[in-house]
Amino acid sequence: MKYLTPSELVNWAKGHSPFYQSLYEKLSTDYSWEEVPIVEQEHFWDANSWKENQLLTSKNQKGILFKSGGTTGKPKFSYYSKDEWNEFCRLFGESIGEANLEDGDHVGNMFYAGELYASFLFIHKSLELCPRRIIQFPLAGKMSLEDVVSNIKEFQINVLCGVPTSFLQLAKYCIENSIDLPIRKLLYGGEALYKDQEDLLTEAFGSVSIHSVGYASVDGGMLGRRSEDCRGTEHRPFTQATLMEIVDEEGSLIKRPGVEGRLLLTNLTRKLMPIIRYPVGDQAEWIEVNEKFKICGRSQEGARIGPITFNRDDLISIFKGLDVLDKISHFQMLITHFSGRDLLQIKIVLKRGEEMNTVLLEDTFYEQRKMFKKAAQDKIVHPVEFKLCQIEDLFKNERTGKSPAIVDQRLI
Repeated sequence: MKYLTPSELVNWAKGHSPFYQSLYEKLSTDYSWEEVPIVEQEHFWDANSWKENQLLTSKNQKGILFKSGGTTGKPKFSYYSKDEWNEFCRLFGESIGEANLEDGDHVGNMFYAGELYASFLFIHKSLELCPRRIIQFPLAGKMSLEDVVSNIKEFQINVLCGVPTSFLQLAKYCIENSIDLPIRKLLYGGEALYKDQEDLLTEAFGSVSIHSVGYASVDGGMLGRRSEDCRGTEHRPFTQATLMEIVDEEGSLIKRPGVEGRLLLTNLTRKLMPIIRYPVGDQAEWIEVNEKFKICGRSQEGARIGPITFNRDDLISIFKGLDVLDKISHFQMLITHFSGRDLLQIKIVLKRGEEMNTVLLEDTFYEQRKMFKKAAQDKIVHPVEFKLCQIEDLFKNERTGKSPAIVDQRLI
């Protein structure tokens, strides 16, 4: 598959996508790369509807569609042509085999399938295209723990791929029932893994090796690959197929290690749904400039609470639906982690003289986000908290004095 250069991709998108044509309307013909506008996610998804789509570059009739973000009132769709999907999985499969697998491994896929989710099918096809001589077992995320244990024992599955939540549930089940499994490697994705959770996995599975399966998203594509020298949230870019950038609050490139900023993706393999200077939703910093980066938490585009994605515009949609947005002066989503689970706390500062029913907010939140409600009931995440507060109670950036919409304190 021929990869486009960044400038070729910009020209293609400008010539074939109404969204990018409008975005690049004032872009000069002799532009520098930093002059290419950074995509605003809200506008991006508004243009990417099923009907009258303004983002796509053609009416593709051969490919695959997934749902991203999980928003009830405003679903977000991600499109791949057949060739783009195959290349995505091929590259990712090569990266899994290079750093995470060995010939002879029996690999159980515990990611989730159905409901337009990408993760199970993505990992299945990536493993299929992995150059290692492995056997994969499509367990899927909704299989009962009893059946998971039975299959692991029967087929001597020694590697599991899945979200940390699934691993933790299996670990607790094994500890409570004194079950010993032949698991030697856990490859996780989709959410972060914390020290207290690693301790539980080690207690359940002994000297198990725990690594990222790689870094990807259904909306953007491949973001990072794990190499042998990567630790924790460190990854290396897919340098030929993507352009990864880290920018500061003003959108200027960060060109030295150890400085945190927003992570941007330009995917050089995708022409149907172009991804150009797209904020992936994470903060990151360079370990080796342009060669290795570390994920530092979520950025202002979205939050990941346990296995659930909840974005800033999802919250605004709830406020608008209840007709209370005009009552709010400021709000902030604070994400913390304790007792093995993530907590989403939503702080709201009201305008003078306004009142608000936080119980109604909570009920509406759970009505729209049933997966979150179930995760809270199953003690995978803490119940959401809506809290009325004063402006001085919000977290502020020490350098700029600004109060960001999302504050992720889990990796601090």
